[in-house]
Amino acid sequence: MIEVIGLSKRYGRLSALIDVSLRVNAGEMVVVLGPSGAGKSTLLRCINHLTEPSKGEVRIGGETVPRDRAGLRHVRSNIGMIFQDHNLVARMSVLKNVLAGRLARMPQMLSMLQIFRADDVRVALDCLKRVDLHERAWSRADRLSGGQQQRVGVARALAQEPRAILADEPVASLDPKTARIVLGDLKRAARDLDIAVLCNLHQVGFAREFADRVIGMHAGRIVFEGSPQALDAQTLARIYPGLEDSTAASANEKIENLRLAS
Repeated sequence: MIEVIGLSKRYGRLSALIDVSLRVNAGEMVVVLGPSGAGKSTLLRCINHLTEPSKGEVRIGGETVPRDRAGLRHVRSNIGMIFQDHNLVARMSVLKNVLAGRLARMPQMLSMLQIFRADDVRVALDCLKRVDLHERAWSRADRLSGGQQQRVGVARALAQEPRAILADEPVASLDPKTARIVLGDLKRAARDLDIAVLCNLHQVGFAREFADRVIGMHAGRIVFEGSPQALDAQTLARIYPGLEDSTAASANEKIENLRLAS
């Protein structure tokens, strides 16, 4: 469903991505691990052309992501985005924030006037049920906790009825219990709705728990691709250089300590 072929991105002399190729199948949740500056966020932004890649090709559902505005708008309607910050409109209701995910699929005049059809409201409410927030549909977004707001962000992405979801460190600011709820929502959405999910994370433990497959990045390159069970000390040391002499347990502990300190 998501196919990246030879993707590279340069900023002057700096290479943020170097010949990256990967594939995420429908119904699969793939986690990208890597230290800060590894190119994880640049990868997601290049996939939906929020950042223009220097070289390479991206396909969504077999359709090449074009560079013209009209074609790009069409393809982006099939790609849901979830960011670290919730990006909700604080004064709007939870339901209206989720309905924003329907705008690309509505007639232009209705979307400009924010007039939503009954079918759009039904879809939005169904998406809120998926994240167990349908009872808060009429609450203002700023009345929710941070974890609840991020789950609204998940519902908004699902309301697009996308073929793929890109999630850029969606649980970075959440406590472990709430983070597990959000990642569980994403995992179930991938499986139940046949959506390809590509998710950037720092937490190795969550990658092991929720990923169907893990991609490890360092310095703009893919240095590992395999099952979560293959994330042993040697593999983690390739993704996070400097941990070469650690056991698997101490490697995980050091990574989590670095994450908490950052």
